Amino acid sequence: MRQPNRARIRLRLPRIETKPKRVRLEGWQDYASIGKDPVLRAELDDIVDSIGRGDGVPEKYYRAGIDRDRDELLEQTGIMHLHLGGKHSDTLIFLVQYDDLVLLLESNSHVHFRTNPKGKNIVALVQSWFVNMERDMADAAQLAAGAAERQAAEEHSRRLAAALAKLKREAGRI
Repeated sequence: MRQPNRARIRLRLPRIETKPKRVRLEGWQDYASIGKDPVLRAELDDIVDSIGRGDGVPEKYYRAGIDRDRDELLEQTGIMHLHLGGKHSDTLIFLVQYDDLVLLLESNSHVHFRTNPKGKNIVALVQSWFVNMERDMADAAQLAAGAAERQAAEEHSRRLAAALAKLKREAGRI
């Protein structure tokens, strides 16, 4: 029985896993203009490099209450946020973590926490993009699984053919 495809499930973990992950920026929107601030840009580069190496994200970028309270946006939508410029700053990076990928969505302020439900606007903006990307991820995983299944079936057929040939050879000797 085939297991569900973990590659397309948005992880709702409070921290980025400490294993190497690809980081994608397609669709990235820099509403907070961090690209114009060399200090904030260097912090974003630090985050991206840390994720790629498998170090997770340095603790200084997580929200102040990460171990004390809930993150409703993360729990409800799978969208995480990190702080640039310190734990209490209003310059945020919104992202989604998958099993082998981190997708950076946008830089912004706490504006997405002021909606009801939390993150209503960011979800509306990226929902169709999520659907398309997650479908592409599932298709790629299915192709990979299909190729692995074909390879296993071919190997099984080779083994059966070899066993049958051996039986025929041994039967010819009797």
